[in-house]
Amino acid sequence: MRRRVVLVAILMVAALVLLTSQVRLPERRAVGPIGSMLLAVLAPAQGVLARAGDAVARFWRLYTEIGRLRAENTRLREEVERLSGDVARLREQAQATQRLERLLAFRQQSPGRALGARVIGRDGSQWFSVILVDRGALDGVRRNDPVVGAEGLVGRVLTVTPTTAQVLLITDARSAVGVILQQSREAGVAEGQGQALLRLKYLSRAREIALGEVVVTAGQAGLFPRGLPVGTVVSLVREQGALYQEAAVRPAVRLDHLEEVLILIEGRSDR
Repeated sequence: MRRRVVLVAILMVAALVLLTSQVRLPERRAVGPIGSMLLAVLAPAQGVLARAGDAVARFWRLYTEIGRLRAENTRLREEVERLSGDVARLREQAQATQRLERLLAFRQQSPGRALGARVIGRDGSQWFSVILVDRGALDGVRRNDPVVGAEGLVGRVLTVTPTTAQVLLITDARSAVGVILQQSREAGVAEGQGQALLRLKYLSRAREIALGEVVVTAGQAGLFPRGLPVGTVVSLVREQGALYQEAAVRPAVRLDHLEEVLILIEGRSDR
């Protein structure tokens, strides 16, 4: 094998010498019998080498193109990730703006002075009971101050620290709100059950109550201002022999998705 390689190399050198001499001496038009023989022998090898060179050139171009495409793909992927992050941030900002706009609209309809607060904590074991907000005694918050969301009543302040406050939700089992049904004008008490729905008690059996009827605060006892939306009737219970009928009420506010609230720090008559 080595001998063959050496022989091919010698023949190629000889052919190169002959071709060079032809270039230097253009008046020589013939290469002679030996040169012709060498050229005839080397012609296939030259063709192979030429094709190999073309193949190498094509491979190199393909390799560099693949590298360029990989770099471009990486750049585009990073750009997509950046744009996706921007879209997510803008969507979150838009949703927050919408929530704040609804709160502002509700604030303009609420009596007294209201203080905006952000929900900063929630007990997972008491999801429908208590939330923690970032306003406290230093902001003028007091125990039993009403707390509302953009759609209606949330609850009341339970405990206060200088910078935070615990809010007892209307769905907590310790919560009870005097209410009126807007259409039938029937009065009752909406009690929390530690779950998503409220229990509306003491409704007259003689009064016809429609599903979907809106329930609002009655404004009794000076705790909650009158007319705050509490929820809507989703079902009725009329037990045989009971003095009253009852209803299940879905709160107007999505209490499991609260992020911002208003504390009505001047909305009570006992302040």
